[in-house]
Amino acid sequence: MRVIERRCRGKHADQTLNEDGLLVTDAFACVADGVTSKSVRSPWHPTGGVMAKDLLLSVIAGMSADAGMREVQRRVDERFRAEYRAHPLGLSFFEREPVERLQANAVVYCAALGEAWLFGDCQIMVNDVQVPTVKRVDEFMGELRSFAARALRMEREDRGEPDDAARFRPADAPDVPRSPAGSPDPARDMILPFLRLQSRFANRRGEYGYFVFDGFTDPTYPIRVVPVRSGDEVVLASDGYPLLRPTLAESERELERLRREDPDLIDEYRSTKGFTAGLDSFDDRTYLRFIA
Repeated sequence: MRVIERRCRGKHADQTLNEDGLLVTDAFACVADGVTSKSVRSPWHPTGGVMAKDLLLSVIAGMSADAGMREVQRRVDERFRAEYRAHPLGLSFFEREPVERLQANAVVYCAALGEAWLFGDCQIMVNDVQVPTVKRVDEFMGELRSFAARALRMEREDRGEPDDAARFRPADAPDVPRSPAGSPDPARDMILPFLRLQSRFANRRGEYGYFVFDGFTDPTYPIRVVPVRSGDEVVLASDGYPLLRPTLAESERELERLRREDPDLIDEYRSTKGFTAGLDSFDDRTYLRFIA
């Protein structure tokens, strides 16, 4: 592999809270995305997403060069389950409570086999052609948050209150307002119970089912395999780049355009969270471009 450009940046100023990760070895390239916690018990430090991302990357780093997709899946599952067994809450707790599990998505390129594996909703582009990875459940949750945000906006307008768009000013802007409840994103707060319910669909088939590394994956779950030939130009990215483009600069420009034109992320790109003042972006983001 010849790396052309790479970036991994967390949305928080404290980069130890970055739930995205990036790994490049002679054998593998991997972008990992720890799932934002919806936990009630907060059993992981600093977050489940950070820990899941770190564990996943450590597994990939230790794999033999000719390891296949199912072996990687099995080894990540084993590593997560080992953490559950060692945790004071015990394995049985995490079996019963999927919302408390370690969870991560990843896209992994294997040089020896000439293919990439899409474990969840991380992204890949080969020779400027992107493979769709958006989950139906994420589309539904984005629509639900868009509905809530629009209703709250109309409620404010009916009361003659100023719009709260000012909260999307740059992080160093003073006097950033908050909702009456103190939340920078009240629409997300409203859908949080549904986001927690979403974990019940993890690694299940059907309309709202989806794959996610959580220690309990289905060993026969259909994983998208993308062929990659020698000389292909490949982009691997997390969903922190919602409008992925063939270069990092173009992807960053699209991200900034969204910040200006759809800061709530309820119109052009409907997400379960929007841009918030004080954060570098609406999500952690990772981008890797290389020649296979």
